Amino acid sequence: MKEIRPYLVVFSAVLTFLSFPPFPFGPLIFISLVPLLYAIDGLAPHRAFKFGFLWGVIFFLGLVYYIGWVTVPGMIATVLIMALIPATAFWIYSRLVVRWPYLALAFIPAHFLTWNWLFTKSDLNYPWGDFGYSLSYYLPLVQAADIGGVYLISLAIIVVNLLIFASISSRFTKNEGRAVLPRLVAAMIILSLYLYGDMRITDLRKETATKEVAVGLIQGNITKDIKWDRGSLEISFDRYLSLSRKAVDDGAELLIWPETALPTYLAQEPQNMARITTFVDSIGVPLLTGVVYYRTDPLGGYIFYNSAILLEPGRPGYQLYSKVHLVPMSEKIPFSGKIRKLKDIELGQANFSSGDSMTVFNLDNIDFSTLICFESAFPGYTRQFTRLGAKFLVVITNDMWFGRTSLFEQHAMMAVLRAIENRLPIVRAANTGISMAIDKTGKILARSGTFREEYLIVTIAPESSRSIYNRIGDIIPRTSAVIAMFCLIIAFLKKKEYIYETYVE
Repeated sequence: MKEIRPYLVVFSAVLTFLSFPPFPFGPLIFISLVPLLYAIDGLAPHRAFKFGFLWGVIFFLGLVYYIGWVTVPGMIATVLIMALIPATAFWIYSRLVVRWPYLALAFIPAHFLTWNWLFTKSDLNYPWGDFGYSLSYYLPLVQAADIGGVYLISLAIIVVNLLIFASISSRFTKNEGRAVLPRLVAAMIILSLYLYGDMRITDLRKETATKEVAVGLIQGNITKDIKWDRGSLEISFDRYLSLSRKAVDDGAELLIWPETALPTYLAQEPQNMARITTFVDSIGVPLLTGVVYYRTDPLGGYIFYNSAILLEPGRPGYQLYSKVHLVPMSEKIPFSGKIRKLKDIELGQANFSSGDSMTVFNLDNIDFSTLICFESAFPGYTRQFTRLGAKFLVVITNDMWFGRTSLFEQHAMMAVLRAIENRLPIVRAANTGISMAIDKTGKILARSGTFREEYLIVTIAPESSRSIYNRIGDIIPRTSAVIAMFCLIIAFLKKKEYIYETYVE
């Protein structure tokens, strides 16, 4: 057993990241943690920590390796920091399991959910490892996200793994007869997810829309070898204006351009701004576009933002939203706003500042909000927009920095969970793909290819959110935080029983 343990850890980590998009093996997530749990069974706390860290490094490296296309130091830092989550989970588990085995089992999901949630609340905001995203291709299995968000799906996945592990572990199951119950409960959890999801999809698709809007999603495919070269502004203008005219001719009532669609400070450059406003007036269709925006501080310095503006025909000015959640190690050094010395670190990042308000755009009495790039990875943040009155959500992004990697699919499929959580349609415009439209059941209505110049026309039905998750919010991770804290206190009480356990060396 000693020789095989590391291989079980590696196998578990590989199986887990292969459960995530773009791989079509999502249901494997229900068993992917079992080899890891079996490998650490009976290990001393320090060895459980090492195996948990090894698992975390392999899993997160397989999941987010593409960060290296932008910043290798940032990718290494991200992987090492995130690997501490499973490492500490199994360190504490091994301290608890000797004296409080069932409390130890409860700690594992509580720990994972707590940290995935806390990552959305800090400058280390990279919640890419939520297990619930692994099932985004399997709509019936993720519909319960309208109750507890992606956290409920992640919780179900971890609990199923723990139940299967408990059924094969001599610590929890003394005989084969007792092994039946945890396996039965695991099967019932999966079946319940499926039956609830199938019922909700059927019911929601029977509803009739009271109002619809045809949205044109413009994918310019301006790659990085073109975008910042001399003369690229004219190329970008020509391509986006041409595609937009075609989209309007095909019936688009609202145009969406992606994040930083034009390589210029559009709102601060009168000549370029006049060109866009004249175009919008001529086609008679409003335009939402991503822009790089700046303002001056009291000392005359510049503060830069990754923003979006809404232009309407016949109306002067624009509505503005500036991205709040910036990509750590790429758009912003974590904690650089609080620790002065961090501002001097250069890792190739754009060094944007975070916006300070959540804008709900108003368009002909239809309110909507925009998520810029990886803001669509934040369940609670998206929920706040819907609580403020957004009746559909727009995601604008520019994923070209990550090359032809799995980032495209992972990032796009996260929007499926956001649509289900809030029961709102989502449209997504990406510079190089994947542009797509999603209805409130998570069904993909239209989808572009990658690295292709094209546009999509899709009709969506704006409406107010009526999901349970929209009303109750992040109760599951908040409760998990309480449970995790309680388990930590118990684990570090001055009881030394765990010392006398005979551990595997």
